[in-house]
Amino acid sequence: MKIHVFPFFFILAALTCAGCGSCGDYSYNVVILGDTHYDAADPEVYHAGYISPNPAREASRAAEFARNGRMWQDRCLRLLDRAAGLVDKDTRYVLQVGDIIQGDTADSLTHVRFLDDAVTLIKGRVAPGLPFVTVNGNHDRRGMDDALCRRAYKAYMMPRMSQELGQEITHTSYMFREGPDAFVVVNYGNPDLEPVKALLEEARGSRHVFVLIHTPVFPFDDPGIFFWYYVGKRDDSRAEERREMRALLASLDAIVLCGHTHATEFLDWEGDGGRITQMTMSSVWEADSLSTYKVRYSGAEEYPHYDPIFDEYRPGIRSYTWSEAVGSYKLVVSGPKVWIDFYAGDSESRTERFEIR
Repeated sequence: MKIHVFPFFFILAALTCAGCGSCGDYSYNVVILGDTHYDAADPEVYHAGYISPNPAREASRAAEFARNGRMWQDRCLRLLDRAAGLVDKDTRYVLQVGDIIQGDTADSLTHVRFLDDAVTLIKGRVAPGLPFVTVNGNHDRRGMDDALCRRAYKAYMMPRMSQELGQEITHTSYMFREGPDAFVVVNYGNPDLEPVKALLEEARGSRHVFVLIHTPVFPFDDPGIFFWYYVGKRDDSRAEERREMRALLASLDAIVLCGHTHATEFLDWEGDGGRITQMTMSSVWEADSLSTYKVRYSGAEEYPHYDPIFDEYRPGIRSYTWSEAVGSYKLVVSGPKVWIDFYAGDSESRTERFEIR
């Protein structure tokens, strides 16, 4: 039986701030990693026996295995060490926003071992004494039998997250609190929205509401899969539900922390009587060039135009930047103010600051 040891400053913060109604100045930070696609250099370690009936898809995934193996031999380890350097006495958690592993396994035992190896390595390298939180990504539940992998993910990750957070976690969507703030973890792939609505309503009245989800809640810049956002569909057949969830998030002035797109994107949007600020993050350091922060798109007019769905969101955009750079991130909550510092690659100095609130 593993016993999670919480550092003294974390316990003190929980005792002094949990449920406190006068914590407006309470400050802390969270170190964040985007998608990581952890993998082994030898594909046989986790992908032995994996076969796809689609030859083109199998070739594509074999290329991803090779990519992952290369980046996890060096670059991603340096990125983790950079993230470890961001941890200080005010750090409360290490967060990873999904796709912690590549997936594509042949059986459930391998899938669980894959997840455990990734969590053990990343937590141990970045901050072994802090709670580590990861959310459900599409690769985290992907294999020859996706249903089997989903069950394997839940069987491993729910007890692990319970241990990390010191509370019982039984579902892939749940909430935890840090002082006056609420963190709502959302399983983007669950079509049943009612549990998520209930969690968001429970978070109402919090100083800040952070929504942790793998996919963005806004359509994003990828002509092939732009519709892979929360409650998104290529044919927009869930438009009513999509708008309902958008309005609910806006009513909470939600701060969305997500991944999936393998880019660093900041989007601040006002509409439906409220505000949603989204930070999309990636730690998939597949090429040296991705450690250079260069803004490719900026401003509402440079938000994509290749599908009518983007036009529905464009009028509400107050700020928008998109870069292919990847790295590690530090969410800083200083009373009513919130910002995210981005460190591209393994940069020793801050690359960019994103003002959230």
